Amino acid sequence: MDFLNDTDLDLALPVTAEISKELFATEIEKYRESQNDGADMAAFDIDKFLVEKNFHYLPLDALIRDLSGLSQKMVQTLLEQITTNYDDYLSFSNTYTDEENKTLLNLERTQSDLQKFMTQLGHLVQEDITNSQEIIKDVLEYLKKLDEIYGSLRNHSHLTAALSLGKKLSKSLHEMCGIEPLEEEICSGLIEQLYSLVTTSRRILHSFVDSNSPYAHHLRNDYQDLLQEFQISLKILTEKCLENPSSCQKLSLTLVSILKIT
Repeated sequence: MDFLNDTDLDLALPVTAEISKELFATEIEKYRESQNDGADMAAFDIDKFLVEKNFHYLPLDALIRDLSGLSQKMVQTLLEQITTNYDDYLSFSNTYTDEENKTLLNLERTQSDLQKFMTQLGHLVQEDITNSQEIIKDVLEYLKKLDEIYGSLRNHSHLTAALSLGKKLSKSLHEMCGIEPLEEEICSGLIEQLYSLVTTSRRILHSFVDSNSPYAHHLRNDYQDLLQEFQISLKILTEKCLENPSSCQKLSLTLVSILKIT
């Protein structure tokens, strides 16, 4: 007899009837027949009908008593099965107690793997993730510094190009100041380009105002030289416009527009 597949185990579990319209109609019909068709339907005991047909309506004490009896019967039946089929019971128990049993070995191996996994997970949470966070933080700070360095180098490159071009244009403008008659178109164009380059250079210099490197000082000196030469040329051209306003109208408008902007 297989202890795990015993088909002879009969615990006689209670079965409740499903309350339905058909069941209720059948019960009414039986009640009428038992009363010789002269029964007063008001005397029909609905509570009694529900108690007889459905255990949901059993009194709590009765239900507890029935369940207690059923539990005792289950324990007694289990003891009888163990007593009469002790070999099967031992075979079932050995599945989880025999040291050489494959199932037990698999369970122990699984438990060992699980403990190892939990140890690795704890190490990951407590140490690896913390270390990774610190590394990521350092990398982000490093990348931020690289961006700052790249931006600074780019600004230096733009400033160097602007100052170099500004020097050439300023020299040309200064030479144009000594030419008679004065070339208004050329002078006006040079003034506008020089003003744009000076403004751009000043803005870039302001971006690394805290820098005290020798190269930064060199760029500031070049900017001051360009600015002074540009101011001298503007002063000369302004005096010429004041001496002869009618012949220097376009140049005068250019000078006035720059004064308004500044």
